[in-house]
Amino acid sequence: MGSIHDYLERCDKLAVLGGTFDPIHRGHLAVADAVLHEFKPRRVLFVPGGQPPHKQGSPVTAGEYRYQMALAATCDNPGFDVSRMEINRPGPSFTVDTITTLSEICPPKVEIFFVIGADAMLEILSWKDYERLMKLCKFIVVSRPGYDAHHEFIKQIEKKYGAEIHTLRGPLLEISGTEIRERFMQGQSVSGLMPRAAEDYARRHGLYQTQGTQLSERRFEWAKSRLKERLSPRRYKHTLGVVLESEKLAEFYGADATKARWAGLLHDCAKEYGADKKRALSELWGISLDEIMRKHIDLTHSLIGAESAKRDFYVTDAEVLSAIRYHTTGHKNMSLLDKIVMLADYIEPYRDDYPPLEEMRRWAYTDINKALVIGLKSTGDDLKERGLAVHPWCKDAIKDMKKKEV
Repeated sequence: MGSIHDYLERCDKLAVLGGTFDPIHRGHLAVADAVLHEFKPRRVLFVPGGQPPHKQGSPVTAGEYRYQMALAATCDNPGFDVSRMEINRPGPSFTVDTITTLSEICPPKVEIFFVIGADAMLEILSWKDYERLMKLCKFIVVSRPGYDAHHEFIKQIEKKYGAEIHTLRGPLLEISGTEIRERFMQGQSVSGLMPRAAEDYARRHGLYQTQGTQLSERRFEWAKSRLKERLSPRRYKHTLGVVLESEKLAEFYGADATKARWAGLLHDCAKEYGADKKRALSELWGISLDEIMRKHIDLTHSLIGAESAKRDFYVTDAEVLSAIRYHTTGHKNMSLLDKIVMLADYIEPYRDDYPPLEEMRRWAYTDINKALVIGLKSTGDDLKERGLAVHPWCKDAIKDMKKKEV
C-alpha cells in the first residue's frame, strides 16, 4: 500500500497544521476546515509533533497514540491527511526540518502554507533557523483572543525578512487540550469538544485516565447527576433504591460492592426511552433483536442500557456491563453480580408492594437463587397474562438457578 509520501510527490499546494494534538479536538478541525475553504490547498496535512521542543520536560502522550487519534478524527475528510514524519524522527521536532523534508518530497514549485497560532507567531524569532523557514513556506496565522498585537509584529516580519503571512478569517473554536485531559481524568464528558472517533480511541486505550478512575467515587457522583437529568423523579428514586440494595447484597454475599453500585445506578439508564427510539438505537448500535424482543421492545432497555453505560457514562468493566445487560431477562450461568443487580431491582426499598415482594425479601439474604426464581416466575406469569412471550433467557435462568437453590 502507498504512503502519504506517494501523494505528496504530486501535491502542488499544501497546508501544514502541526501541534502535539494531545488530544486532537474540534478546534483543530475547525481551523483545518477554514484553511481548506479559504486557501484551497490540495490537502491540509496534520503533523503530530514527536518531541516538541517547547514542551521539553512536560508529559506528552506517546506519539503513536496521538497519530492514531489524529487519523481517527480526520480519515473521513478527503481534504485531510496525517503524517507521522515527526513522531518517526528521533530527537526534538523542529518545524524547519519538517518543512524542509516536505519541500524535498513535493514537486519543485510546491506552495507550502504553515498554519500557526498568533501566540506562536509572536515567538517565531526564537525558532530554529527561522529565516530559512520563512523562505521555505508561507504562513497562515490563526487569530486568537488577546493577541491583537500580532498584526503589527507581522508587518515588521514581512518587511524585514520578506515573509508572506496571511491571517485566517472565520469562526474558530477556543478549546483547551488541558481541559479535555482533565475531563477525562475526572470521568466527565468531552462531548462536543473532540470528534467521537478520537474520543472512542482515547477511551479504548485508556489515555488520560489516572489509575483507579474507571469506577471512582468522583465519577460515580458525576454519573448520578447526569442520570438525574435523564430520568423521571420516580425512576430516579427507584434507581437510588437499587444502588442501595445492590451494595448491601454485594457486601453480604462477598461481591465487589463498587461494581454492584455502578451496575445498580445504570441498570435503567435507557428505560424511559420511547419504543421507536429503542428500535432506532438497537439498529444504530448493532444490537441484534430476536422476535420476542421486536414484539416486546421494552425488553431491549437492558441491552441498550449496557451500551449506553459504555458510550455515555464510559464504563468499560465487563462485569458491570453484563449485570446491566441481563438485569431484566437473566440468562444461563449468571454471575453473582448479575444476580445481585437483578434481585436489587426486584426488592429495592422504595418498591411499591406487589404479590411476591415480601417472599423475595424474606429469601434475599438466605438463598439468592430461590429469591430470584420467585421473582422471575412472577414476571413470567405477568407476561403470559398480558399475552406476551417469556424470553428463553428467562427460562434458562430459572432452570439454572433452581438447580442451585440451597
